[in-house]
Amino acid sequence: MLPWLAMLPLLLAAMTWAVRRALLPVRALSEEIAARGADELRPVAAAQAPGELRPLVAAMNGLFSRIEATLARERRFTADAAHELRTPLAVLRAQWDVVRRAEAGAARDAAEAKLGLGMERLDRLVTQLLALSRLEDGSAAIQRQPVSWPAVVEQAMGDCLPLAARRRIELACEGLDGGPQAPLPLQGDADLLTVLLRNLIDNAVRYAPAGSTVLLRFGERSLEVENDAAPLSDAQLARLGERFYRLEGQDEIGSGLGLSIVQRIAALHGMTVRFARRDDGRGLRVTVGT
Repeated sequence: MLPWLAMLPLLLAAMTWAVRRALLPVRALSEEIAARGADELRPVAAAQAPGELRPLVAAMNGLFSRIEATLARERRFTADAAHELRTPLAVLRAQWDVVRRAEAGAARDAAEAKLGLGMERLDRLVTQLLALSRLEDGSAAIQRQPVSWPAVVEQAMGDCLPLAARRRIELACEGLDGGPQAPLPLQGDADLLTVLLRNLIDNAVRYAPAGSTVLLRFGERSLEVENDAAPLSDAQLARLGERFYRLEGQDEIGSGLGLSIVQRIAALHGMTVRFARRDDGRGLRVTVGT
């Protein structure tokens, strides 16, 4: 027993040294991550890590990449929102000054009407920004259920009727006649699809000439919304769907976010959005399909 007892301290020391040496990469990795700032999301070098730690390092690098993409998206969204909110707030401030100085009568009524339009534009912009933010960060829950398109169309068109009536636009729908082939069979969220369809119809009504028709057409694998607006150039068609992009020379209130929301909801349902002119070369046709 005496030789064993004499060797025991040496064995314990050797085991302690071996364990510490084996854990040096873990300690170095911990120190490197602890020394980083909150915005330092560069990948961790996996070549120097032991083989047992490389799956962990790869998973951490994937997490850093996703966090960096999320932060970049949030910074871009915040910058865009701040830029877009600056204009309506400045307009509201100027309109409020006009209302304060205007005397009772026609001038004050006109100033109050302009102030009301400015408030409506700001309300629409904030609503669209919140909707786009929920869709982009994934907080909008997707409930996969068979979609009843007649109910979705009724709700979406009902929401757009006041604007259509003011602009004398007729809303028409084709393809929901209850034929043997169900139009665009889809498992999805009816509330989000109502938002999608409402934004499409609202956009078509706002850009359509007064007294014209906006047509919603269902097919077996897609739906289309088209109007009779002036033909768009190829450059304008290419920019449709960009956030905050609006065609110049428009009098109607808008935020330039409606089609972005449409694209995001379509992507969540596995569909794509295509923009094109009608067959006769006029207007705009938006096709959403699988």
